[in-house]
Amino acid sequence: MTLLDADVKASSSLVGEDTWELFEAIESSFGVNLGDYEVLAGIRVGELASRIGAMASYPEENACLSSAAFYRVRRALEAVSSVPARLIRPATKLGSILPWRTRRRDWRKLEDALGLRIPRLMITGLILLLCLVAAPGLLISLRVFLHWHLNAGVIFDGSFVMLIFLMWVSIPFARSINSEWETVGGLAKAVLALNYAAFAVPHGSSRERGIVPGLRFLVAAGAGLDIEKITEETRIPNDLNIY
Repeated sequence: MTLLDADVKASSSLVGEDTWELFEAIESSFGVNLGDYEVLAGIRVGELASRIGAMASYPEENACLSSAAFYRVRRALEAVSSVPARLIRPATKLGSILPWRTRRRDWRKLEDALGLRIPRLMITGLILLLCLVAAPGLLISLRVFLHWHLNAGVIFDGSFVMLIFLMWVSIPFARSINSEWETVGGLAKAVLALNYAAFAVPHGSSRERGIVPGLRFLVAAGAGLDIEKITEETRIPNDLNIY
C-alpha cells in the first residue's frame, strides 16, 4: 500500500453516519452538491464555506438575510397563534407564543406556514432521565425480585435496546425548545441556517455574514455542541467527536 493509499483510507474511515448526515444537511440548506464526502474528511469550516460560495454562485447581497428570516418567521407565528405581529420581537420567547399544551400541533402548523425546514422539538430532561433509569431498572428488578438469570452483559445490552424503544415511544412528548433558538430571533437564525438557499437566492449572500454563520450553526447542531465552539478552523469531523 502506498502512502497516498494510506492517507485516503484514513480519511475515508472518518466519514461515518454522523458525518454523512451533517454533509447531507449542509447540502440541503445551501442547495449544493458537495460530491464525495470521503474527500471532504478533515475540511475546515472556513474552507467549506468558501467552497459552498463558489459552488452556489449566489447573487451579491442586497438585503440582510437575518432580517428577512425574522420577518418571515414572525408572519408565520402570527398565522398560527393569536399574537399580533407588532408584539413579536427578536427577543420574544417562543414559549410565550406557543403554549406547551398545543406546541407540537402549533409547531407543525408553523413549519407548514413557513414552507421551510425548522428545528425539531426536544424531549424534556425529565422524560430523558426517566428513560435512562427505567431501562436498566426494569431488568435489574426482574433479576432481584423474580430471580431471572440475567448477567451484567444481558442487562447492559437489554438496557440499551429498551432505552432506544423508550426514546421512540417518548417522541410524541417532545415539546421542549432548545436554548439556542428559544427566542423568535434565535429561531429565525436556525431557519436561515437550515434553509440558506431559500433566502440567498432572492436576497443575495455574503460569506462572512451569511454562509459562515449558517455553516457554524449546522455543524454545531450536527455535533451537539455550542456554536461558540465552532470556528472557521474547526475540522469536520476531526474536531467534533462524531464519526
